[in-house]
Amino acid sequence: MGARGPQHLRKTTNVVLDALVKAVEQAGHGQPLSMGLLETVVAGLKVSANFEDFYHRSYREMMEIVESEKREQRRTNAFGRLMLHPLSPLFQDESLDRALVTNVFSFLHMVLGDEVEIYAQKCKDVVQALKDEMGDHFTWDAFYDDPEAKVVMWHTLVHVAASFKRYDLRKDWFIKLMQYRPTSVSVASNAFVTREHDPNEEPIVFGEHEFCLFFHALFDPLADLPVREAQRFQKEFGADPHHLIGGFLVNLSMCAV
Repeated sequence: MGARGPQHLRKTTNVVLDALVKAVEQAGHGQPLSMGLLETVVAGLKVSANFEDFYHRSYREMMEIVESEKREQRRTNAFGRLMLHPLSPLFQDESLDRALVTNVFSFLHMVLGDEVEIYAQKCKDVVQALKDEMGDHFTWDAFYDDPEAKVVMWHTLVHVAASFKRYDLRKDWFIKLMQYRPTSVSVASNAFVTREHDPNEEPIVFGEHEFCLFFHALFDPLADLPVREAQRFQKEFGADPHHLIGGFLVNLSMCAV
């Protein structure tokens, strides 16, 4: 989390502390403060309805900060950008719901485990090297086209394909995962904030058609690599994509878009 979250929590806490001091002053009528009086005042503040609007407003403000920082993290998270890039046209024409992004990242973490951090660091290093070389002329397209970034993409896709060894079961599981609306929002690797549940909120639209769109967008380029990239893939993995993950590609080929 950046600085805005802690600053907001400090501001919220200060309001509560100021209210406590004021309540003690009013309850004590100028008399010396006793522990019993303090406990009585605190107990009253805990259940006071006067704070309801303040708590709800503070919660909404905190969630806005969390969502804002998550969007900023996605903009600067090179590995995340790399993996979402093939899906961008589908998000832009609304074939896929942008609400999927959080679930996509969750899926990648499940499949890759600790490799996520390794790939993220590799992508960060590639971006830094390109920025050092290109300066103000750096573009994200240059990153997407970088050979090292492509290798990270290939390794990730090979891991994903391997996770679909039991294709039909995994597909059903994946569709359910994508339909899920998270009840908490990650603010760090080990910290979460609970989302306020909206009982009228519908599941994310993601079925067989969206599954096919999603995986064709990711894997179709891999199934038809240019000659130079195909040679590099062969060198990296010791086999071409059709021999390395052919079973998954065959299943995907029967998935109409």
